[in-house]
Parts: sequence; C-alpha cells; structure tokens
Amino acid sequence: MTARGCSGSVARVPKSAQPSLNRQLRRWLAAELRRLRPEIAASARRADANRYRKHFTAFAHACLLIFHGLSGLDSLRQSFAAVAACRGLMDLADLTDADDPSAEGVGVSFSNYASANTSRPAAFLAGIIPYLVGRVRDSGQAAQAGLPADLHLFDSTFLRLSLVLSPWLPNAGGSDVPGVRLHVGYTPFLDLPETFLITDTRTGDRQAFDQVVLDDPSRLASLKGQTVAFDLGFYGHARFARLRQGQVHWVTRLHPQASYQLEENRPVQLPLPGLYPGRIQVQSDQRITLGSANNPDGATLSGLRLVVAQVDPLPKAARRGAKSVVYKIITDRWDLAAADVIQLYLWRWGIELFLRWLKSHVHLPRLLGYSRNAVELTVWLAIMTHLLSVLAAFALGRSRRSPALLRQLAWALPHLGEDWDEPPAPAAVQLALPENEALPRGPPSPTANTIWTFVSTGYTYYVSDSIGGLGNPSAPAAQGEPWTWRLTFPLPAPGRGSGR
Repeated sequence: MTARGCSGSVARVPKSAQPSLNRQLRRWLAAELRRLRPEIAASARRADANRYRKHFTAFAHACLLIFHGLSGLDSLRQSFAAVAACRGLMDLADLTDADDPSAEGVGVSFSNYASANTSRPAAFLAGIIPYLVGRVRDSGQAAQAGLPADLHLFDSTFLRLSLVLSPWLPNAGGSDVPGVRLHVGYTPFLDLPETFLITDTRTGDRQAFDQVVLDDPSRLASLKGQTVAFDLGFYGHARFARLRQGQVHWVTRLHPQASYQLEENRPVQLPLPGLYPGRIQVQSDQRITLGSANNPDGATLSGLRLVVAQVDPLPKAARRGAKSVVYKIITDRWDLAAADVIQLYLWRWGIELFLRWLKSHVHLPRLLGYSRNAVELTVWLAIMTHLLSVLAAFALGRSRRSPALLRQLAWALPHLGEDWDEPPAPAAVQLALPENEALPRGPPSPTANTIWTFVSTGYTYYVSDSIGGLGNPSAPAAQGEPWTWRLTFPLPAPGRGSGR
C-alpha cells in the first residue's frame, strides 16, 4: 500500500483549545485500553498474529489502529505522524524508546506499520469483536428508547475497489463492479451490530442471510420469538418458510410480482372525522396465502398478513418535496395492530442510518490497504470504533453515540496518562464565602473602564476582568493586574436539572 499525506509530527493542541475535553472520558478510555489488552493478546494467540514479531506486538498494532479509527485523518501516514504526540498511548502500547522514553516519535517505522496491515492476520482484531458485542449487550442500556428490543434488521453495504490495486477480486467483466460487500445484522434497540459477513460480489443478500442465520442453528435458535425486518433483497418464499419453521417472525415488503390468494378481509379502524389520522393511514388488513402451487421451486404459505397503508413523509422531508408512499407489508405477526406492522417495517431504516454512520463518520471506505487482509482489517476496525463509541456513550450517561463523541474520544487520546495518578475529582465542592463582602479583598473597585465577564467550566464560575487570565483569589493582586474571583456551587440533587 502507498500511503500519501503529510509527514513529520503533528503539533499537539493544548487542552484549553479543545472543547469539552472530559477528564471522565480520558479515564474511561485509558481503563478501556487496559481492559482490552488481555483480550487482544488472547485473540492474537488464537490467530498466531505475533509470529516473527518481537517488538511490534498485536496490542501495539491495535493501539495504532484505534488512534487511526478515532482520529478521522484522511490517510494512514497522517495518523501515524500524529500519534507521536500521544505519549500516554505510546507508553501503554510499549512503543516508546526504552533508552530514552522522552524521545519523540514512535517505536516502529511507518513501513513496518503499513506492512503489518497486510501481513498480520485480520483475525486478531476480529477476535475481540464478540467480546465488545457482549459488553454492549450485557449493559442492557437502550441506545434508542421507544424501539422494540426484539427487532433485528439485516442489510448490506458495498465497498468499491480497483482491480488494479486488488487483483485478488473476481473479475466478471461487463457491468460487474469490483469490490466487497459487508453484510450486517443490527439490533437498533442497543445500537448493536451482532452478525457480520464479508464477501465479494458473487454472494448476494439472500445467500449471506442463509449462511449467517438459516444455516447456523445456534443463531437461528437465538432469534426464536424475535422479529427480523429486511427489504426485497432478502425476499424468498422458501426463506420465509424456514423462518416460520424456526419460530422467527419476519416483516418485509410484498414483491411486486408475487402471487397470493385472499383468505379474509379484516376490519380497519377509520380515523374519526375532523381529527388528524396520523402519519400512517391503514387502507386494508388482509389474511392471505402467499405463493403459487404452480411454482415447484417456491413455497406456499397460508395464514400470512398483508397490510396496505399510506405513509406520509416526516415534516423535514415534506419541506424538501417528499411525497406520500403506499406500503404493502407482509408478516406472520397477528398480535400487532395494522399500523404497528407498518411501523415495524419503517424502523428498518435504522440499519440504513447505521451503515451511513459507518461510512460517513467512522470512515469505513478509508482503507488500510488493498490486499484481502487489509480490507478485512479495515472493516473490523470500523466495527470496533463504533462499539467503543457506544460503550463510551453508556459510560458517560449519554443516550447514544454521536459524531461529537467521536471527536471527544480523538481529543482525549493525546492526553491519556496525564491524570492516571491523580485522585478522582469530588462530586461537589463548596468554598467558604467571605461574610458581609460582595467580593473578596484584593481587586480594585470596578470602574467605568472595567469589563467583568463570567466564564463557566462545569459547575465552577469564574469572574475576571477584561485583561484576561485566571489569578489566585487568595493572593492580593497588584494595581492593574488581572484578578479573578471564583465561586464553586454544589451539584444539583439527582434527578433535577443541572441549571446550566
């Protein structure tokens, strides 16, 4: 691989110039990297990833990759140049010079780093994905409140590659576009991708779903009583029959060319006159038999449900000119209202947003190389970065991950280790205020030429003059020097607003 970008070291940004640099986040990230160390070592032993490597271990390689995934820099060379400023990360990964720990630079060359992305088995990083997935699942925290916990979504995304740089790809010629496809099973309630399969263009969505779910007895058993939602790319009557046999519910669109026979028209609750019917307006609710007995390769499924409804666009989409869409949804669930069946399918859009998140914010298309191993390593790094962002959101008490949280994680990396030995900050501090004085002694009385400003940092409020700078309120200030008065208020009671 030829990495192109800036060379040399990237200047470290002072903490004062980094918005929302959170000490709690830094400590969580440092503890998380320590927790991952034995897991990465065990995965590297299973994949034999440290063979012929005495100094550049799998954990050190993973630390560099994590920095690359979180930094958002355009190229591998740029992230390698910038990682030298992360002294705490370099110490943790044992990449500092043993003879001179204060020396600048990384204890491995860029050529060795880029070569390892091709030669070190990608399985060493893939091996810790189940551990992180289990951590997210065991947390039990809902990343998206209001979604059903038993809903699972399936879809895939495509990464286009060049046959010149990736000659290992199959070349079908003609209109075939070379590349790889990532098939994902996603649980929106936890914001959790649970199943993954990387294939070339010869494997479609149907074959990948059969391989990941239907041909895996343990996975199929884990979905018993759950609901899967997918688009027409997974459509197949025989596939629906196998899901029904495994007692797995499903929701999808009716194929335009599918044949069915009507068994029963069910009553539909019409909206009350003069009231807004809502975004989902059910037109019909029917019991059908899907399939034709004349098709020897298909299956005939009786007792299915067909719900037809008109769905209005969301207000933001409507302002852009979006029109109402009529959906014909088939399912085997009879315990839901007709509008809820339509809503189940509309929630399928969550996996589209997840795949967009991987490509736009986690930078999945930013490849580590063009070999088969480097492409797989790129995919596992993107999944790992997403899982770390979900765990960080849970640790900080946030509702879900966000692009801002990814930036905060990147800003925290250069400051790892700065406060490892410091005692944790108290939950609340109350400073004694002087009695019968509006301000402590020291500053001159405000004049017409003095501008007082308030600067808020957490629950600490600083009052300073226009000269700037934070002084020591206990030390007298000379005439004309900047002076500061600080008030620290206790944290609010649990369950009440912060007041900020």
